Parts: sequence; C-alpha cells; structure tokens
Amino acid sequence: MRWDSVKSEELLSKVKEPGSYGVHLGPYKDDRFKLTTRLLFNIGLNVVWSIVFRFYRSSKIGVIGGEMEDEMTKRRGGAIYAFWHHYSQYYFFYIEGKRHIMMISPKDGGEFGSRCMAKIGVIAVRGAPKKISAKSGRVKDKQGREALSAMVRLVRDESFHAGMAVDGSKGPLLKMKMGTVSLARKTGSPIIVLTVAARPHFRILSWDRMWMPAPLSKIVYFFTGPFFVPKGADYDEMEEIRLKIERHMTDMYEMGAAYFADEGVRAKFPDPEWI
Repeated sequence: MRWDSVKSEELLSKVKEPGSYGVHLGPYKDDRFKLTTRLLFNIGLNVVWSIVFRFYRSSKIGVIGGEMEDEMTKRRGGAIYAFWHHYSQYYFFYIEGKRHIMMISPKDGGEFGSRCMAKIGVIAVRGAPKKISAKSGRVKDKQGREALSAMVRLVRDESFHAGMAVDGSKGPLLKMKMGTVSLARKTGSPIIVLTVAARPHFRILSWDRMWMPAPLSKIVYFFTGPFFVPKGADYDEMEEIRLKIERHMTDMYEMGAAYFADEGVRAKFPDPEWI
C-alpha cells in the first residue's frame, strides 16, 4: 500500500450502496475547507505521514496471539478490534490495506484523522454517539444512532472489521466507553483486544499520550480474547462485560508497558512471531 492519499472513490468502491447508510463515509471534499486548511491537509499531512510511515517500516514487527486473530477474522461477519486511544497509530499501520472501518467525529476536527485513515484504506464512519441511556444501553442522539447503525450494517452484513478506540475521542484515559460492547451485541461479532509494546517510541503531549513509531524500533502486537456479548444482553449485563474487558485491557496495558524491560513479564507470553 502506498503512503500517499487513497482516493475516496477507491475506498467507497468496497462498500455496497454507500449512499444508503445515512452518514458520510470517508474524508470530506477539499472545497469544504479554506485554502490554508487544504494546504495543511494536502502538503503538511503528506510530509508528516511520509516520515512516520517510514519510521514504522524500519521497525521489527512481532505478533503474539496471531492465530486467534486469524480465526476470529475468518468468521462470517467482521471482528471488532478494541484498543486504547494512544495505540491508534500502531493499529492503523497493522491493518493497512484490510477491510476496516472506524467511527470518527463528523465535525471538521475529525478530518485529519479521516484523511490519515484513508491513506491506509480504512473507511471513516463520520459520527459519534454522545448520549447512551443508562437503562436500555441505547444511543439517544439521532446522529449517534445513525453512525452506530451504519457500523452495525458494515460489520454484520458486509464483513468489515471495526476499529474501536475504546476510551473515546476525549477520554478519560484508560476508561472504556459502552460503544464497543453495544456494537458487539448488535452484530454478534467477537471483540479482539489489541495491545502494543514498542521500544523506543515517541509520545505526543496530548490527553491520550498517543504513541508514535520511532525509527529502527521493536514493536510487538498482542491479540487477546475473544470476548462476546449475547444479543439479548440488558444494560446491567453489558456493563458487567464492559468492566471485565476494561480490567483486562488495563492489565494488558501494564504488561505491554513493561514487556521489554521486565523478563518476568516476557516469560508470561510465548515468543512473538516476527513478521
């Protein structure tokens, strides 16, 4: 896959009747933005992306739990990849060129992420549920319902895999939102937890402490689970599952952070398959 922009038409050619989903898919057209913003997207973004992409490509990549991931992704329908927000860049590079979708803000502020996703063939579903009923677990705002409905159809009916940064777009950090559990209940798809260990890596000074690849680094991907959510689960059952997954993801986060420095932690896992 090339690192320069993939055209929206090429992305949407993977979707049956993209206009039937009721939400925008992929980046917006350039004419929506001011000239300075267009220059930032079309020049600045390409320069930054080229550098980060090449840093990643220079790294040694290993996978633990790849057999389980392969088994879950070959099932009928798609799988749901759950990860903390600060692993987002590593998720994008790993699933490059595969059939993945990810929900992102419909506001102009989500355009940067949407265009980054387009570069590796991930389709952005432009919408973000804001209100979820504490009794029913249902999304209350219209825009959020439409976005979640589009995700459900794309995963269940068209076998796209969904990437879910489970602590949302604004945090709090390492606190899982309900959206991933709701999507799993509606689709019947397995939740695969993605954790990353990387040495060295850069850390951006943002709320999510996002990691960025450093050149000539070692990166290990951990795939654990799967977790399933019964279609008839009520809100209390969903909350119990959410807490279970959140605890697991927090434990994996701590082990991933210590993986390269602590021999005892490494001994808990099989050797990575280096790819």
